[in-house]
Amino acid sequence: MQISRIDMFFYMSLIGVYILLIGLVLSLAGCGGSNLKNPVSEEDPTAESRNATDDVVELTQIPDVAEPEQVTDLDVKITVTKKTVQPGEEIELTASVKGVRGTSVTLNWLNITQFGALSASTENPVTWTAPQTLDGENVQVEVIQLVVTVISEVVSVGSSGIETDTQIFTDTKNVLLTVRN
Repeated sequence: MQISRIDMFFYMSLIGVYILLIGLVLSLAGCGGSNLKNPVSEEDPTAESRNATDDVVELTQIPDVAEPEQVTDLDVKITVTKKTVQPGEEIELTASVKGVRGTSVTLNWLNITQFGALSASTENPVTWTAPQTLDGENVQVEVIQLVVTVISEVVSVGSSGIETDTQIFTDTKNVLLTVRN
């Protein structure tokens, strides 16, 4: 059996009509398309029209997720066992950082005046040992500095895709220690 060109055209047109009808039915039933509601509609209070006659519509930015709290100052506290010591005496310095959500917190202890010695520069707590002699002086003042660096990485999923935000916070604290005979 041979199919003529006219019959072939008829069958192809019929298949096309069926596909169109199925698409229309699925579209009306809500299948096959996006299941999200149209973010811009006439009644939507977040839509702001630029011009009443213009077809372009601007959306007010509404974040998908709450923004992480922005930290402006680090809450750094240093605890010292004693602030006035005798030559050769040891004291302990402890740092605490509160109220931050960070993926990395780095402490750097610096012996600014170079009197005495720190046990470490990046540990917590650290021990500072006063110098054995005051080189003829009655009093020496030691300055220990603590530099705290917090790195916070936030990954969020928004309407425009995955977003990453890296924030770096730093704070410097000074500790004055007195060595007396």
